Amino acid sequence: MKRFVLVTLLIFSALALLSTIAVFGKAPMSPWPFFIEVTPRAATPGVHELVVPLQVMDKSREDLADLRLYDANAKEIPYALRVRKEIDEKRAIASRMLNKATVGSVSEVSVDLGDNPGEHNEVEIETAGSNFRRRVEVEGSDSGKEWRTLKTGDVIFRFESQNKVVESKRVTYPRSTYKYLRVRVSPDELTDKQAPDITMVGATMTVREPGELTTWNVAVPSYQLLRSQGAPASAWTIDLGAKVPCDRLALTIDDQSFSRPFQVEDIDESQNMRLVASGELSRRIGEARQPLVINFDSEQYVRRLRLLSTDYNNQTLTISSINASAPARQLVFELKEPVAQPLRLFFGNLKATAPHYDFEKELPAKLAAAPVRAAVGAVMSNPDYKPEPLPLTERIPWLIYVVLGVSSLALALILLSLARTTLRTQPKPIDESNAQSGTG
Repeated sequence: MKRFVLVTLLIFSALALLSTIAVFGKAPMSPWPFFIEVTPRAATPGVHELVVPLQVMDKSREDLADLRLYDANAKEIPYALRVRKEIDEKRAIASRMLNKATVGSVSEVSVDLGDNPGEHNEVEIETAGSNFRRRVEVEGSDSGKEWRTLKTGDVIFRFESQNKVVESKRVTYPRSTYKYLRVRVSPDELTDKQAPDITMVGATMTVREPGELTTWNVAVPSYQLLRSQGAPASAWTIDLGAKVPCDRLALTIDDQSFSRPFQVEDIDESQNMRLVASGELSRRIGEARQPLVINFDSEQYVRRLRLLSTDYNNQTLTISSINASAPARQLVFELKEPVAQPLRLFFGNLKATAPHYDFEKELPAKLAAAPVRAAVGAVMSNPDYKPEPLPLTERIPWLIYVVLGVSSLALALILLSLARTTLRTQPKPIDESNAQSGTG
């Protein structure tokens, strides 16, 4: 009996081992079905980058965490992924003015930014008066005793004319974490008779990046006539060509003048259409015929959109071209030494985990100069691709029935053995009639 159970366990263990060998015996990149070749334009070591093509995004995870970059010797190359959105952010830092003073004709004030101010790179300076140009010097310190120059020679100004004011009161400097700032303002040699009065100094962290767009042309579909909210309307079903990020559409409309309410919907899921933008398409007589840009409320990962224009009793708009755009996905990597080329960027393994390279955290310090853009090739199938094996019960569907049958048989044998043991060990009953006659 024990031998039968042991043999059964050995069979199941062997099947599990074979399954494990099938998974771990594959080449490192065999779970990735696609790749593109990447050719750096400069063979010298340094920081390089590429814009992830739409065809790659269509076959990858939405967060692109399945991307892997390898050289020709199968050496993995760490990378950082940046979404090149236009950034214009400003964070004010709590501050306290102290130690106002005048040194000759120069006004000076110190500012305490607190124990943990974080990074800052811009200071706003308010001074009394108007119609002036005043030179500014900004210094930083951690102790309030030893000072380092952050910026010198910049100018703040303010001019008034006919109820209009033109001014500039901000000075930028390299990113800093100093606790204290000291600002010196020199007088305007032409208009100031005394040292200027500094009324306010505030520090901020300002980030401005122009961003980069990936833009592609979309075929203009035929329109459909329907009704929207009881009024005649026209609808265009726009196929972006792949399921990719998109945050705007640019329409070239040939009509001379028009004013039409519109809405754009995500229709990838016909049972759950979502509104992504709405507003009015308009042009007046005499205005330049430039493309009209529809900005979405937020970026969408989508393939099909529907543009709906409410026409009322007007003719359908004549749309001659459509361009779709989204912030570029920039993959930045560093070549510390000449590598075996071509590089290959693998993608398409939707179950891959994010790599979390240290390089991504180190990247800001490495971008003193613009990275060199690499060329990319067409999407190719990975010849070593081996899909992840199905669970054992799906690869051998009859196995579950064998397991259940063997388990049931083993359980029945165990119960039968227990029953026999119980019967053998149970004491025999005493015949009471024989016992009484024997005593009489």
